Amino acid sequence: MAETLMRYYERELAYIRKALTGFAQRHPEQAAKLQGKHNNAEDPNITRLLDGMALLTAKTELRLDEQFPEIVESLLTILYPGYTQILPSHTSLTLAPDPEQLQKSLTLPKGNQFLVSSGDQQECVFTTVADLEIHPFVLSAVDCDVAPFTFILPEGVEITDAVIHLTLSCCDPDARFDQISFNDFDFYVNGFEQNASTLIELLLQDTASITVSNSDFTNFTVIDTDRLQSRVSDPEFQWLPRYGNQFEGFDALRDYFTYSDKGAYFRIKELGKEIGKYRTNSVVISLFVKQLPIEFLRLFDTHVFRLYTVPAVNLFEQVGEPMSYDFTKLSVPVVADSSSDTDVDVVSVKKVQEVRSDGSRFIQPLYGERYLTAGQSSSPLNWQANQHWNELGKLCMDLSIGGIQANNLTEEALVLALDLLCCNGTAPCLLTTGTEAECLARVDLPGSVTLLTTPSAPVYPVLDETLGWRFISLLNTNFHSLLHTDNPTQALKEVLTLCCPSESCRQADAIRSVAYLPQVAAMQVCGHNIFASGTEVVITLDANLLNGQIAIFAQVLNCLYQQFCSFDRFIQVSIHCFGSDDSKIVFPRVHGSQLCP
Repeated sequence: MAETLMRYYERELAYIRKALTGFAQRHPEQAAKLQGKHNNAEDPNITRLLDGMALLTAKTELRLDEQFPEIVESLLTILYPGYTQILPSHTSLTLAPDPEQLQKSLTLPKGNQFLVSSGDQQECVFTTVADLEIHPFVLSAVDCDVAPFTFILPEGVEITDAVIHLTLSCCDPDARFDQISFNDFDFYVNGFEQNASTLIELLLQDTASITVSNSDFTNFTVIDTDRLQSRVSDPEFQWLPRYGNQFEGFDALRDYFTYSDKGAYFRIKELGKEIGKYRTNSVVISLFVKQLPIEFLRLFDTHVFRLYTVPAVNLFEQVGEPMSYDFTKLSVPVVADSSSDTDVDVVSVKKVQEVRSDGSRFIQPLYGERYLTAGQSSSPLNWQANQHWNELGKLCMDLSIGGIQANNLTEEALVLALDLLCCNGTAPCLLTTGTEAECLARVDLPGSVTLLTTPSAPVYPVLDETLGWRFISLLNTNFHSLLHTDNPTQALKEVLTLCCPSESCRQADAIRSVAYLPQVAAMQVCGHNIFASGTEVVITLDANLLNGQIAIFAQVLNCLYQQFCSFDRFIQVSIHCFGSDDSKIVFPRVHGSQLCP
């Protein structure tokens, strides 16, 4: 008998004998017949009966405990599919435009794939997660200036200590910006020596005014600073697959913790309308900042800010190896590609089809019958995928088939075809900055595409059922799990820790206090002025633990709390710095009805 089973057996046997003693105290006459003692010796038949019952109960309890992680994983797969999946590697792809080829605007939709290889290393496939808007102008110069400035400030621009100039020039010397039509202006903050955190914080916290002007600084257009935003919490800037039953707060936290440079993607909304008014070959975007460190003055060049840069993740769809399933085993391994030497990890199973002589039939995932579309041909079976770590330390995925009519289908083995979502594991970590990427789409890009950043390491899920149950408490953005708790500070730390893939979470450690203040305030909803009740969330952070990187984290927290706003109330997030009364970020009030689609 195995040692684990022996422990269960001894525990059950002790419980049975204890229960038998209690029964004897309550019903002595019946107990005397059961015990069957003769000359102070137990009846061996009764002893064997008790031992057998203890052994059967121990086996059942052991099997239930062994299946408990599978139950938790299956429940998480239904509620939060992204929580149990591999978080693949990420990189930033940048286009170095050729001015002679870049003569008109071009859009590369998200979802296009790029093939990247370096020497003898394995080929890796990266998929873009956002549209890449390419226009016939380039970032020709980036410089900064300190007060006093050499030009006259236009009306409406605050007096600041420094200004950052971004000069845009048309690729065609005879072209003008009023001939180019575009909407939003997107750019990537590459920073100094690929350290962009300080510059990102400066742009979000200290930008006092934004202007667009001609190269002579004689014709200015003042832009509202609220239009300059980091896309870290943009719901349209989703990097990983979105599932309808996951709330956006988890998606924002997961991306923030996993992909550190998501906050480096910036957008000035609808700036193309103002730029399109200039009948010049070049325009200057000026960012007036309250203060600029002296060491930054000589570091600005065209490498600090990059245009035509798009995020890409090492995630791609692939048809798996055909599978034979004869119901003699509880599950069979899922194999993405057995003929290739490339390292391919299965992230998730998207579709399963039963291949028959008269055609193929879709097999629905377990608990997925209610999503079956009308008229779709489907099998009476169901499938379920489970993950586990093998003895070599590799994350594997198995597929189980079952159903009400499964017992009638055991005469012949099923032939299954699988559509998988895969990644290349840790192979992208061997790629280096500057490696050229080949676009697999049928489109001629006006220049070469290279890796701007070194691909990040993939993050594998922690298959721990104790963490899973704690995470399930956030089911459907349960209000009481965060807003109606006796210890709001600890509750927020718990949420951040659960969503952070690493063992330690400095963002959670930086939370000094959280307070919920009920309020009634005037708001404008759908063009109507109303009085609404709501909650102001006051969060105090320790800036030292965050290395001064507060602005991006504040946006993520604001996005998180918006998911806990009920339909008839508003929520407002205020971020304060511990030890400083002047440094704070106050987000606008958001009503629950404004968040509903």
